[in-house]
Amino acid sequence: MRNTASAPLAQALDRLIAQRSFDIHFQPLVAIDRADIYGFEALTRAPADGPLHSPLVLFEAAARLGRLVELERLIVQSATQRFKALGLPGSLFLNVTADTLLGAREHAGRLAMQLQELGLPTSRVVIELTETRPIDDLEQLDGALQALRERGFRVALDDLGEGFASLRRWMEMRPDFVKIDRHFIDGIAQEPLKQQFVRSIVEMAATSGCEVVAEGLEQEPDLDVLRRLGVTLCQGYLFARPSATPRTSLSVPWSGRLATAAQPRLLQNDLALPLGQGAITSAAQLARRGLTVTPDTNCRSIVDLFHGDDQLLAIPVLDGQQRPIGVLRSLHVLKRSTERFFMDIFDRRSCAELMDPHPLVFDVATPLRAMSDAVANLDERLLIDGFIITRDGTYFGAGRSSDLLKAVSDLQVHAARYANPLTLLPGNVPLDNHLERLIEAGETFAAVVWDIDHFKPFNDVYGYRIGDDIIRLAARVLTQAVDPQLDFVGHVGGDDFVLAMVSPDWEARLTRICQAFDAGVRSFFSAEHLAAGGYVTLNRQHQPSFHPLPTFSAGAILHVPGSFDNARALSAALAEPKRVAKGRAGNSRYFIDRRHPLPRHDLAA
Repeated sequence: MRNTASAPLAQALDRLIAQRSFDIHFQPLVAIDRADIYGFEALTRAPADGPLHSPLVLFEAAARLGRLVELERLIVQSATQRFKALGLPGSLFLNVTADTLLGAREHAGRLAMQLQELGLPTSRVVIELTETRPIDDLEQLDGALQALRERGFRVALDDLGEGFASLRRWMEMRPDFVKIDRHFIDGIAQEPLKQQFVRSIVEMAATSGCEVVAEGLEQEPDLDVLRRLGVTLCQGYLFARPSATPRTSLSVPWSGRLATAAQPRLLQNDLALPLGQGAITSAAQLARRGLTVTPDTNCRSIVDLFHGDDQLLAIPVLDGQQRPIGVLRSLHVLKRSTERFFMDIFDRRSCAELMDPHPLVFDVATPLRAMSDAVANLDERLLIDGFIITRDGTYFGAGRSSDLLKAVSDLQVHAARYANPLTLLPGNVPLDNHLERLIEAGETFAAVVWDIDHFKPFNDVYGYRIGDDIIRLAARVLTQAVDPQLDFVGHVGGDDFVLAMVSPDWEARLTRICQAFDAGVRSFFSAEHLAAGGYVTLNRQHQPSFHPLPTFSAGAILHVPGSFDNARALSAALAEPKRVAKGRAGNSRYFIDRRHPLPRHDLAA
């Protein structure tokens, strides 16, 4: 018998489950190092006019009435369907309680089939354990996690620092993500103890091969501190509130600010990107002074202007303080002017009747990447109209989309020699310059060339987008394992990376890289391929050929003063240890060519 006091909640819950009368909202997780959206967390909202509107009340009532697992499975189904329908990018984070997670062994296969029917790979879904209920059966927990991972799901531990034995749970679960509770994020800029806590979590995560997410981020000073501590994934009101129809990309201001903040770390050890004279890097350089009008201009005058100049596509509308308040578009204005009785009615009225009050506006400092992303999301019909550029909020000029696209293309061609566009790590030129400086200075350092084994067949089977994710994983593993004050990470193209390591414990760091890559890469494989240790494809002769799963291998040389005359000679010598490492089977590995002389203090010891 239900308690009389809980009867209204029970009835409301019955209706909510029967009618599925809950909404799914999504909040983005932002990759602050890439100025991009990494994924979205699905959040449940019950009807606002009912007693279960609060998520805390909803899930507590469902647990007390024995319907929590039933409710969460419905929510998971609705969230995945909505995520796919909205075409949201990145990963989907789904919250489940311990009750639902412990039943995953029996239901993981069914969920994987539902996702397959939606065309949503399991590698894009992260099952997030909320720390609201205890888990007593650790053996059952292991079985549930294994069932999920065998089918390609990834796992996150929510609210680290809150709830039931979080650190112990972390060790037991070995999750792919840990989400730090908002208590430790809010106000971190003013609290050294919180900074030390987060720093320790980041270090532990690097060792265990998982990623850290900072939850509840609301203040920009906190963002700056998190960036310095090495946190790359953040979530909170600072970027966006949960929404039923979220943006699929960062807002233009945030995209620009994050890209600008990341720029100093784009090339390590103060290496600058030597752009040529006159290279366009920001909105200011695309600005052209042209015709503008105020709202005092009437519709007749605007129609006459567009009729009189076939090359005039758009006119900014400015207020008395020279701030843009709209844009007049040629196609729209001329189409309206031909409507019956339009000119009779609007002839002498303000041109504001014809303007679009939401023009595309960039500040003079907005970088090209942010501008390009914004233009890419425009309706195609608006691309020809260009954009407005402001300085301190006032009109600075107007720009053409064609000029922007050309500038972006030129910059990408130039930058490809200096920074890899996929990982934003330094490319061939800065790497060679760095190696030359180390050699000329007589430094002792380890040169290590990394390569992803069996990568092409993986791309053929899983597609290039998942292949790009594995390359990003490799870059993340490398950058997290090195000392940014001493070591250099270069991405020289495709799946090839090079390290120049001055760290005295460089060999131990290589071991950690191998372990972290092997732990992180498993989530990209299907259960079938994991069990088989690979997959079969057709070779060029159309014969079946078995390919092992990708691993990470490296060849290393310890350079001591006088070993090599220049970077080219060192690079050529790295080919042999790399060949030896790639020729060995098994997990990720490295081979050190020890034929070169070691210094007396022997960094390899």
